[in-house]
Amino acid sequence: MPHEPFRPDDIVKTCCKLESGLNLSIQGVRACTRGALMPPLFCSAEKIARGEIIKDFIVEKRKEYIRMLNDGHSDMDCKRCLMVEHKRYGDISFSRLGHIDLQHYTICNLRCTYCAYTRDDMHFPAQYDALAVLQLFSPDDVEWNAHVDFAGGEPTLLDNLEEYLEFFRTRRIRVLMFTNAVRFHQAIYDGLADGSIYWVITSLDAGTPSTFKALRGRDRYLQVLENLSRYAVAGSKGKGMLAAKYIFCESNCGDDDIAGFAYAMLALRPQKVWLTFDFAPMFLHQSNHDYSAQIEAYAKLYLLLKKHGIEAFHYYKEAIATVSQEGRDIMNRVLSAIERQGSVAPLGVSDLIFRDFRGTEPTVESEPDKFSITPLELRRNGGLSKGWSLAGKRILLAPACPLTQKLLSDPEIQRADWVGFIDRNPIQQGKTIDGRTIYSYEAIPSMGIDVILVAPPEKHRLDILDAIARNAPDGTQIAELG
Repeated sequence: MPHEPFRPDDIVKTCCKLESGLNLSIQGVRACTRGALMPPLFCSAEKIARGEIIKDFIVEKRKEYIRMLNDGHSDMDCKRCLMVEHKRYGDISFSRLGHIDLQHYTICNLRCTYCAYTRDDMHFPAQYDALAVLQLFSPDDVEWNAHVDFAGGEPTLLDNLEEYLEFFRTRRIRVLMFTNAVRFHQAIYDGLADGSIYWVITSLDAGTPSTFKALRGRDRYLQVLENLSRYAVAGSKGKGMLAAKYIFCESNCGDDDIAGFAYAMLALRPQKVWLTFDFAPMFLHQSNHDYSAQIEAYAKLYLLLKKHGIEAFHYYKEAIATVSQEGRDIMNRVLSAIERQGSVAPLGVSDLIFRDFRGTEPTVESEPDKFSITPLELRRNGGLSKGWSLAGKRILLAPACPLTQKLLSDPEIQRADWVGFIDRNPIQQGKTIDGRTIYSYEAIPSMGIDVILVAPPEKHRLDILDAIARNAPDGTQIAELG
């Protein structure tokens, strides 16, 4: 047995991606890739194609990179990542399957100007059998919150797309499908409809056909909108979700594109609209690149969407801004621009507020009570915080995520009579977190719940609170972490 680099009680620098992540790229397999930051390869594509990778090899590589992360003399990108945390070495498992980046091919039916594969002329088919690598891990190895970023390349061009989707469905791994939607695929529609695909994400990046053609290399704007409208119908069934994304580049910041995209979103009504930037200049270390025009256009589109009832999400607030100080600085400039533009031309009350014609109107009418932990306190209606006891209560935590998992360690929550989780995703329902079962929102009325504690991610906050409000019986106390 190989020698362990640390003792079980040693506190070490680590990262969930190094512990259980897999990035299956065109070059080979590594733990992850976060923007311009990436750890060394576990194994090259050539060696994988020859069958020279086994699970034990991956486990030992993960341990090696944790050792390198803690070695003051080693040089690796991970040391510059803001996701690094400290943990007891004995609490780390290196044999699990958590976050997966699936991009072992780069074939695509568009030629986007901001894409590194277009810039470097690197559009290649799969170099090895990524599914065989994933199958090294058993169903018991899959973490409860495992998910896959299914990108590439364009997934709909894979001959065995259905095989991958079936693997993720049977392993109960959440799928985030990144497709350009040029080609409609029935398997994606079906996955959205039944929830085995958690998100379908498409970058539209334009509000006019001419800009789309110039930016994406082909005149397929109307075709993409048509396919998105079909996926939107699947997303409206309440299982999977559709997100449309706008990547701000130098060439798509004009008013025609901003207005065209905004009103396309009002017609499509995806579950989320995500805004972000072309960060290639940052990754290429072009320190003199000026993002000012993109930032102003971003703020203008954000406010236009908000005027008509769409709360756009800052996509890179949880990605590039998490691992890169440059990305964080850009996001701070965006938030300042939104505040400045909003104060110069206040939105007021629009005469035209569009609602989702496929679903019900929101039911959240007021802000929930707030709670804090260590010690556990409750604050009602913006008043003062007071001590709060959950002893003898039946409580639910929403949603099933690492943040609510951490709440289980609070001594007062441990005094509750019973604790479970709720989550809207069918892939999660029925799983357990530290022995606590994950239920659906629809199960709430029959469970005799006293208190629901909510710690929602920002991008899903309103959706989660609305789902709870629709299903919680009268008298159920709802409190949000904050």
